[in-house]
Amino acid sequence: MTMVDAARQWIHSLQPSLLWGGGVVAFICLTWETPRFFVTLAFILSPRPSRPAPDSSPGLVRWRVIQRDHDRIKDEYGRLRIDPFRSDELAVLDDLTVPEAVALVQALAAASDAAETTDPPTYEQAVLHLAKAWRQAKARAAQTEPQPLPDRAHEPRARTTASGIQPTPRRPRPPIPKEQTCR
Repeated sequence: MTMVDAARQWIHSLQPSLLWGGGVVAFICLTWETPRFFVTLAFILSPRPSRPAPDSSPGLVRWRVIQRDHDRIKDEYGRLRIDPFRSDELAVLDDLTVPEAVALVQALAAASDAAETTDPPTYEQAVLHLAKAWRQAKARAAQTEPQPLPDRAHEPRARTTASGIQPTPRRPRPPIPKEQTCR
């Protein structure tokens, strides 16, 4: 008997036990996974309920439009606050002696307070009032002309001494502290 014949004989003797063992393993896997397979298959084949359309009731759409307007005005005001090239407009809107600036600040506070409520008419009125105050404040800021830098040529000149040299102002010096001795 050669090595090849011995290997064939060993494989043929091993084959029935491998088939039985593989069959048992396959049976266990099938019985274990069959219910999960059928549940997945039923889920895939089941009719899906149609996706509900977003709530497009007029009240909800109106609420979203009001929120968008409120956010737009807050964003515009925020961009104005951080823009260094619009300092003249900001100076007018920060001056609380200007009635439009006071109305804008009050309208911003009222709209923010009304946004926290669930009463749409109150929020709508507050945002409409805010939009009106914002338009008036922008118009007032646009009316103001940029303030030019002060012209130093027209300032009165300081007195000079007989030699033409301007006296230098003397700053008072702080008193020199006395040295303390340790005892």
